[in-house]
Amino acid sequence: MSDNELLLAISEMMDKKLEAGLKPVESKLDRMENRLDRMDNELQSVKNDLQGVKDDLQGVKDDLQGVKNDLQGVKNDLQGVKNDLQGVKLFQENVILPRLNTIESCYTDTYDRYKNYVDKMDAVFVDVDLLKKVVAEHSEKLQKLA
Repeated sequence: MSDNELLLAISEMMDKKLEAGLKPVESKLDRMENRLDRMDNELQSVKNDLQGVKDDLQGVKDDLQGVKNDLQGVKNDLQGVKNDLQGVKLFQENVILPRLNTIESCYTDTYDRYKNYVDKMDAVFVDVDLLKKVVAEHSEKLQKLA
């Protein structure tokens, strides 16, 4: 096997290892993207629910203008809206905010890993270049000795 073939084989092995190392990261990013898309859909649903609550509140205001004599009925409707709004707030506090914090944490952790990995990749490229030069130099010396 010639030196060039050996260098080519080493280069291909390093390329395969690099690709194999990046595939899990890409897979995790794809899963995180899917999770983020699902969270976006859930957030849109919550926004729609909040818009529904706003619409209900406007309906309650209109009812108050139209039915001043039926104060007890309006109070009951308003209490229902308050309960719905409290449920939405609790949902936001207990479900949405923790999920958003988790997403933020995942993205921050991933960014930190990539940032550290990029620094290591620069060193690997420098080492590979140096290794190529040393192998070529040693090959020349061996050729001269042979």
